[in-house]
Amino acid sequence: MKHLQLVMFASLIAGASYGQTTPHQSKEIPVYHGRDLSTEQPKPAPAPTPAPVAKPATTASPQNLQFFVRKWTTGVSDAFYVNNVGGVRTLVVQANARTKPLHINSNGTYYWEAYGEQRSGKWVATGDKNYPIVLKNAIQNKDWYVAQHNNGKNAIYIWDHDAISYTGVPM
Repeated sequence: MKHLQLVMFASLIAGASYGQTTPHQSKEIPVYHGRDLSTEQPKPAPAPTPAPVAKPATTASPQNLQFFVRKWTTGVSDAFYVNNVGGVRTLVVQANARTKPLHINSNGTYYWEAYGEQRSGKWVATGDKNYPIVLKNAIQNKDWYVAQHNNGKNAIYIWDHDAISYTGVPM
């Protein structure tokens, strides 16, 4: 063990003197000289390009909207919400939590219960092919956009246009 320590110490000393820069071997750093900009002439700003004209949204046909008119079992994965019963507030945590059904009626109304709230109101066609209807002033006082689920199943996707989403399947 003593022999190993001597070898390591010797290599440390040899390494310190071989190829390392010590203070008396320092090099001077050259000064950077930039271009003199006082002789430059200002160039005119490029002309603004006109904004592209937005195409009008394709309107969803009434028969496409009929897909949404029914009762849906809705759910959100990893739900966290506060339950307030008799003044006692409790945090409820559920994995793949199911909420109460969403009823989308043909007369332009809806009824939905989620996060302990019960909401009924109006839904309207948006004219957007991706999210054809919106539930106005629904849960959490938000407008919730509804689309046919993109995996091709008989399901819907409900989104608050921010960070929260639900899925729904027919009852």
